[in-house]
Amino acid sequence: MFSLTYDLWIDIIDVIVEAHAPIFETMQEAADSLELSDALLDDLKKKGTLEIAIEEKSFLLKIDFFEDKIDGFMISLLDAESQEIYETIKAEAASDQGFSLEDIEGYEIEHGLDFDEEIFAEMEEGYGVNVEMDENSILFELEVFNSQDLDNLRKSNAAWRDGNSGN
Repeated sequence: MFSLTYDLWIDIIDVIVEAHAPIFETMQEAADSLELSDALLDDLKKKGTLEIAIEEKSFLLKIDFFEDKIDGFMISLLDAESQEIYETIKAEAASDQGFSLEDIEGYEIEHGLDFDEEIFAEMEEGYGVNVEMDENSILFELEVFNSQDLDNLRKSNAAWRDGNSGN
């Protein structure tokens, strides 16, 4: 038997992240196909969340308000996976490389690493999905719209115009 190395640890993480790719891709398709009409926004503002479906998969559409001067808000798509399913995916990915989750945990303790933290960071970096773990679930959140992006765009366009007005 061979020992776990950092490269193998990273390979196992990549397998776990890729196992989630279909759900992240479906979330992105749902976000891309979503039309943020005034009616949808009004409904979302009243209810806080709405259920939407794409490819026989349901997601929650959620609005979060910012405490700012312009009544800003962010709209996100949410999905969740049970802790049990997540742990099964991790165990299978480790097993495919010849290791157990106990081997992974021992390696983490020995080297000061955090398996879940690294998995979640890779998911966010690779798919733009924020991931959090609660007591029973793994929560996935994909930002669909952020009113601060519009504010930042307006500021940067105004700054660019002001900086180039003499040309």
